[in-house]
Amino acid sequence: MKKILSALLVLLAVFAIASCVSEPAPAADGPKPMETVLTPDILEHKGTALGANVPAWTMSYIEGGSQAVEKLPEYKGKFVVVLDSEGQNKQGTLTAMDNMDAPVQISRYLSTRVQQKFAGAQVGDRDQLEEYFENVVKTVSEAKFSGFMAGPDWWVYLQYYKPGAKTKSEVDRRVYRVIKIYTIDQTILETQLNKYLNDAEAAVAKTPEKQRAIDAVQSAFYEGF
Repeated sequence: MKKILSALLVLLAVFAIASCVSEPAPAADGPKPMETVLTPDILEHKGTALGANVPAWTMSYIEGGSQAVEKLPEYKGKFVVVLDSEGQNKQGTLTAMDNMDAPVQISRYLSTRVQQKFAGAQVGDRDQLEEYFENVVKTVSEAKFSGFMAGPDWWVYLQYYKPGAKTKSEVDRRVYRVIKIYTIDQTILETQLNKYLNDAEAAVAKTPEKQRAIDAVQSAFYEGF
């Protein structure tokens, strides 16, 4: 009887050890939620003294960038570039905007948009297109685009809040921003960009497979651009 009890105790111990080993580990922590960021408050702006409201395009840009401005009805069919100067002093920030080289800044912005477009392109083998992508980005960054029209400008004095701030007492910084719009008809811009896309393609040695990949990228280039 004692032998039977001893054997049972050994078996129970083995099962206990096995259950400890096979028990799944606690689930790893999932992705942490993104910290909330409070929308900056406008403390003063260009129209404050006259009792004017901040233009819709200004708020759209502050909250969502140039592409948010393009979604406004008044900019339908337009490609929008917004130049942005930031500083602690209003007059100094206004002067910085006046001294900004608009054509150079426009080319840099377009180059960034092209780079982002290529980064999200659905292609099979990115290595095949790396040289082409680099050529296009470099060409656009150095290009001089014509047809952009200067639009309205506005200055705002903004109060930003710390990342994850729960209340508006958690101020991060206060800055002046001067914002100026430039627009161009999308068809006019596409004509110029197509030339640079083709020039960059011509400079790349191509296999039939690489040519098909380039053609696929170019055919979908303006989707979401």
